[in-house]
Amino acid sequence: MTGPSFSLVGKTILITGAARGLGAAMAQACAAQGAQLCLQDINAQAVEATADALRVKGATVQTAAFDLTDFDVCTDWVQGIGPIWGLVNNAGITNHGHTLDQTIDDYRSIYDLHVFAPFLLAREAARVMQANPGPQRGRIVSISSIAATHPRPGIGNYASSKAAIAGLTRSLAADFGGDGICANAIAPGYVLTEMNRKILSDHSFVRRIENRTPAARWAEPAEIAAPVAFLMSEAASYINGQLLAIDGGMNAFLQSNEG
Repeated sequence: MTGPSFSLVGKTILITGAARGLGAAMAQACAAQGAQLCLQDINAQAVEATADALRVKGATVQTAAFDLTDFDVCTDWVQGIGPIWGLVNNAGITNHGHTLDQTIDDYRSIYDLHVFAPFLLAREAARVMQANPGPQRGRIVSISSIAATHPRPGIGNYASSKAAIAGLTRSLAADFGGDGICANAIAPGYVLTEMNRKILSDHSFVRRIENRTPAARWAEPAEIAAPVAFLMSEAASYINGQLLAIDGGMNAFLQSNEG
């Protein structure tokens, strides 16, 4: 009997926000399993540099540079690729502030990128995936956050948008599970990425996170990327509608190691 396949050879996977950080790490992890990649980012030069680094290693990579909040362009991108196996909704921004200081526009800017673009991309990608030969036809993985269930003060728009992604993921799983398309979400804890550069400069905050994490450290991007590559594989055929916390145990840990 043949065991489950972790290979992504011959499978085309779209990754948003792929120029650096988690997106670049996910691209590397999927490429290592043989995936053909379509990488999106708003920064054309940066995403092309990431693609070139992967091409040197033998990967097949296309790039597209555009703003995901231009929803017509999102639709055209997905429809113009051809057969699609996987979509990773990774792109994200922050616009933190206390609730009393936030506006509808502050929330809308986050929701456009974190919720509406992933919805649209998932809808259009699923249309394409439905034409794949079955019984397994595709994978959708969206990046939520530990903040969806364990927010800290001052991140209401970010936390609520990441909670919305978890709900959207469960709905996608329900709508497309019968088509052989699995939808799951990843909830990273605190990761050593460029997007976190500002809070990483706050040494007391860094230490506080370390003290509240059983693993006693922040994650490396590759530690978030590897489970994404697994969820993209045929080996993950019965994992659907899940929110997987990758946080060193932080969400299950109620006490601090601070003395």
